[in-house]
Amino acid sequence: MSTKGRPKRVGELIRHEIASLIAKGLKDPRIGFVSVMGVRMSPDLNYASVYVSLYGNESERKSSLIGLRHSAGWIRREVGKCLHTRITPEIRFFPDDTLDQVYHLEEVFEEIHKDQDTSPMLRLDLPGLIEEIRGFDSFLLTTHVNPDGDAVGSLLGLTHFLRALGKTSIACVMHDPVPQRYADLPGANKVVINPRKVPECQAVIIIDVAGRDRIGDINELVRHHQRVIVIDHHLGEGPSGSIGYIDSSYAASGEIVADMFELAGLEITPAAAHCLYVAQTTDTGGYRFSNTTPRSHRIAVKLLELGVDVAAVSQRVFDTMPRPKFELLRQVLNRIEFSPDGRLAHSYVTIQDLDEAGATKEHLDNLVNYARNIEGVRVAALFFGSGPEITKVSLRSDPDFNAAVFLENYGGGGHAAAAGATIARPLDGLRDEIVNRITKLLTDAPEGISE
Repeated sequence: MSTKGRPKRVGELIRHEIASLIAKGLKDPRIGFVSVMGVRMSPDLNYASVYVSLYGNESERKSSLIGLRHSAGWIRREVGKCLHTRITPEIRFFPDDTLDQVYHLEEVFEEIHKDQDTSPMLRLDLPGLIEEIRGFDSFLLTTHVNPDGDAVGSLLGLTHFLRALGKTSIACVMHDPVPQRYADLPGANKVVINPRKVPECQAVIIIDVAGRDRIGDINELVRHHQRVIVIDHHLGEGPSGSIGYIDSSYAASGEIVADMFELAGLEITPAAAHCLYVAQTTDTGGYRFSNTTPRSHRIAVKLLELGVDVAAVSQRVFDTMPRPKFELLRQVLNRIEFSPDGRLAHSYVTIQDLDEAGATKEHLDNLVNYARNIEGVRVAALFFGSGPEITKVSLRSDPDFNAAVFLENYGGGGHAAAAGATIARPLDGLRDEIVNRITKLLTDAPEGISE
């Protein structure tokens, strides 16, 4: 049977279905009055270019087009339910210029990109996040600079989740190397560090961090046409122009991925369980930190039942200290100073200290906790002078002092009891300023500080 007219027939069916969906009303409030004028299919039926007439003033028309583009994944899935094709075409919306010849396409999309870059993140619930992910075929996964156990574990756990969904085109990249203590996680050897180029993909998923400025040079590889999806459990908002799921009630991003497996009806493999357990146990401090919840223990039970070797994980992650880290710890402990009332403990290290110890930035991980564990200390601060004009600050605090809110003024963030920031200022002056500010807060509001 001839297939010459098939693209036209498929296009007409898609036009009808999309028009019906729009008539019923889409959830995105940005979409105003829209008419579907026509659909042009690619010869291989992989792409459907949908031409729409947009009504209202210029701002309203642009808003409608942005809303349609954001809803394209959901619309594609709905259209796929009525098509009898091997692959559901990717839906692309274009303004129809038959009603307005001055509506130049390139100018429109330039404005759309600007608006997308400034519009707030569109928040999804967890089922909505899973459905959004199902609509894409190729992915770029990344996480924050200086990755910790949750960053690496949740990134790799998400990779296993995507494979369980049947996705095969998945690239994992990071700005910084996988720390040695997490190098044995299944899939860690496939993570590409700071590549100059990455495979073309439809969606970029950023996990365990909400800000694109914190994924380092990987941010330069993200393109306008790619959907940016955020999965995070820290306090704060996602990047403009993105969609995603952020829930600070989770103790770790790995917990979110574990729940994604369950909601999607997928079995967690032993390899995924290993990754997610490391993500969870590191961000809860072995289930000792205040962010640990009953849900944390329920998830841990499921992961342990899949054969996670707790003793081996604990030995590698918590109980083994490389000699370079011990040398840095010696410096941190020797330099600890206290506020007059003993409620603030702070110390510092420099890039020279790292060089002399033969250490790397990963060896700084959790050194601040030694100061926080001192009796009577409510807030601990560790300052790392990584360069003449760059200082990294790590804070740990009791539940009454919101470390994340405090560091928001310096462009940082994180958890209420554990937060950090990288600040373009010299170590000494910045250290004095932050120490004085925290000391004053502890003095002025000794019973509860949530600045």
